Amino acid sequence: MVEIISVGQDLASGQTQNLGAAVVARELLQAGVEVDYTTFVGNREDYLEETLRQALLRSGLIFVLGGLGSHRYDITKKILSRVLNKRLVLDYKVLDKIKERFEKRGEVMPRAEEKQALILSETELLENPVGMSPGFLFHQGEAVVIALPGDPVEIKSIWTQEVLPRLDLQGLKKVPSDTLILKTCGLAESILEEWVRSVVRSQGNTTFSLIPYGEEVEIAIEVKGESLEEVEALRRDLEYKLRRKLGSYLYGTGEQTLEEVVGSLLVLNRKTLAVAESCTGGLICHRLTNVEGSSRYFERGIISYSNEAKMSLLDVSPEIIREKGPVSAEAAIAMAEGVRWISQTSLGLATTGIAGPSGGTPEKPVGLVYIALAAEGRETKSERFYFSGDRNFIKLRASQMGLDMIRRHLTSL
Repeated sequence: MVEIISVGQDLASGQTQNLGAAVVARELLQAGVEVDYTTFVGNREDYLEETLRQALLRSGLIFVLGGLGSHRYDITKKILSRVLNKRLVLDYKVLDKIKERFEKRGEVMPRAEEKQALILSETELLENPVGMSPGFLFHQGEAVVIALPGDPVEIKSIWTQEVLPRLDLQGLKKVPSDTLILKTCGLAESILEEWVRSVVRSQGNTTFSLIPYGEEVEIAIEVKGESLEEVEALRRDLEYKLRRKLGSYLYGTGEQTLEEVVGSLLVLNRKTLAVAESCTGGLICHRLTNVEGSSRYFERGIISYSNEAKMSLLDVSPEIIREKGPVSAEAAIAMAEGVRWISQTSLGLATTGIAGPSGGTPEKPVGLVYIALAAEGRETKSERFYFSGDRNFIKLRASQMGLDMIRRHLTSL
């Protein structure tokens, strides 16, 4: 049995998504190992102790995520030491690294941070390249217990460099299997499910799940067979059929993000980009510049939130603002053309809309967004969208469709 225990009141109360557990489950699935139990535990010490004792009775591989920090509610190490009858000892090498991080910021390490350097005795330390709290691995009878920070970025970094080299997952595989991850954008989940099911139902011992995230939906397909060779053949055949079925809605595979794909296409086509954002408030620029090497193609971003900014920074005419309104196809087109002209780039992207929760009217409701793309040598294209959700979700969905508009343009060249 394989089990994940996520520790944190924010997770147990639903305030925060359990992205850390999703990272571990996905990595295990990629290795052909399924998770049997996933548990949320808040900051009650007695609940966590009971959960850990049950896990040790039934599971051979246990991941405990979160609760390793310096806050008084970070209880994971304390309870593990009690359940496993191990001492907590101060690791001075870890402590020196924590002090060094504070010194680089010109700060003195608070005394409370020493808690992060407390390590259970008789454990293997798992270095954390991007955070302060290390992870650790230890054996308890026939079970392997791995404690990791709850942050998904830290988990991913520790997993690749520290966890995988120490784990022998072969004995946990139920049958030879592999996982195919496909990324889509712009297709409704219900339609996507119907399409995928029509392909997968003919592929024998295969299961799939859809993971929606705004306008993007990830398809995770587990392929099983009698041998690794059979699994690989089924996987190739399945991917070929799905690529044909999904067409332009498919933007990537595996860990690829939409902004990474857009960046690669901009480099491949030797194009440059500038962005003018109103309702998305800089989110598209943020996503683009999260990609390493984005300076090769991203020239600038302008957040023209007010009408005055649209007119003074992007040369949107007052007549468009007065007659059509700042949330209109005409305004989006003028913004896209304006930012491209000012920046002298190959492409100019613009967003304008009503993210809510107030500001909507019967004619222009909350969720209405116009996105325009100005391209060298082509007529400027504008699209209208109606997005549901709260303010942050509308901004996210608009940013996804803006990036996807660029992708579709570049793949058509």
